[in-house]
Amino acid sequence: MILRLDGQGWSLGSVEAGHCSAATKAAVKCALEVASEFDSTQIVVSMLGDVVVLEGSVRCRGDDELAVDVAASIVGWEHIHNRLICRGFPKRPS
Repeated sequence: MILRLDGQGWSLGSVEAGHCSAATKAAVKCALEVASEFDSTQIVVSMLGDVVVLEGSVRCRGDDELAVDVAASIVGWEHIHNRLICRGFPKRPS
């Protein structure tokens, strides 16, 4: 995860901190790969300006929200476009 702090110690997302698109894309892809809650192998991360686009498929409903949460933790909610398709059913509560 790429984090920078502003002058008052507030955390800035990578887009707000001025990181390039390639670094932002790589940070989101790496964060998705290490997220153990779901399988991200079918997720394609791309950039459209300063917006991260998540495309592809996830196994079940709820995994798409987890993927968006992971990406938003890096760039912020306003910089995410979710185009993920859920192939299966919701996860059963444990």
